Amino acid sequence: MPRIVSLTPAVFHLPDSVNAVSRAYGASPIVPRGPRFSPLLAKVRREIQEALGCPRHRAILLTGSGSTAIAAVLGSCLHPKERLLVVRNGAYGDRILEFSRTIGQPVVDMDLPYGQRPDLAAIDGILARGEADAVAVVYGGTSTCTLNPVAEIGAICRARGKKLLVDGVSALFVEPMDLEGWGVSAVMGSCNKGLHSHPNLTMALVRDDLLDEMKGFASRTPSLELRKAFDAQEKGAHPYTIDPMSVLQVEAALGALREEGGVAGRNAIYQARAELLRAGYERLGLRIARWEGQPLGSIGTAPGIPAGKSYDVMAERLATEPVEGHVFEIYAAQGKLSNELFRIFHMGHYELPVYEVFLRALARVV
Repeated sequence: MPRIVSLTPAVFHLPDSVNAVSRAYGASPIVPRGPRFSPLLAKVRREIQEALGCPRHRAILLTGSGSTAIAAVLGSCLHPKERLLVVRNGAYGDRILEFSRTIGQPVVDMDLPYGQRPDLAAIDGILARGEADAVAVVYGGTSTCTLNPVAEIGAICRARGKKLLVDGVSALFVEPMDLEGWGVSAVMGSCNKGLHSHPNLTMALVRDDLLDEMKGFASRTPSLELRKAFDAQEKGAHPYTIDPMSVLQVEAALGALREEGGVAGRNAIYQARAELLRAGYERLGLRIARWEGQPLGSIGTAPGIPAGKSYDVMAERLATEPVEGHVFEIYAAQGKLSNELFRIFHMGHYELPVYEVFLRALARVV
């Protein structure tokens, strides 16, 4: 059987230490409310803070995927009457808007073309006029494989005394982020993606002052109340079930991250992949999608679909025609860009030569 390589933003090829947890867990399971769970939970939460360099932000674990963290932050970190400015220039900005409207949050919608750099002066004007009380923005936009100017938006929010909620699902543990320096109030995260664990456990990071403010907020997202979960986890427990095996896998993933040199080391690994692949795309004559003022992220690239080619045919051939013992799964573009681009992500625990094989496979189909 050929080796299946996932070039998607869902990380399936995990470090050996993470995979080893599930193989050994049956011989020594941990009771979710037993004496071995509390120190494990405390250790993992502490190590998340240490890995991200954010001592004033508390890690809160939840059962679920990155979208769970998005819902939890939106439903827990805002007063129901606060007006949320949603900066959306990609599919996950659209998701923030959808979730906000679902829970009845008043929103100001900054609707931009996918990939377009947000107008910082426009954001400042909205906040200066008192038209919004908080801002939500995606850092790593997987729709376009770009990075939004979160540091600059954070400086505006700090100057205007407004909250900043950041979707860091595709950026945490890969892209350097200065949560304190950027004025980030809360981050929506993931234990999959850049951390290289399974997608059945997720996280949010909430700054201390916002956690204090949240004591007075009514519950709006049952089972996803971050303040309630934080209070329980500070005591070594949890209000709803968390799978201890998943927590052990996150512990192993954090260990693998440290072995790579932390976030800076992992970023360097991802940047090396990006340089190799982007140079290869250009040799093959593929146009790399770029937007003015928006740097490309470290996790992937969105090439244009070649003239006369079909994304579906290319994807099918890459997934079914082995090259040097490998087949590859790529991703279509999302929404407004699906007819123009496709996406190739280089996430997960793969060695660099795998991407050289991929370029040879890609050359056969483009």
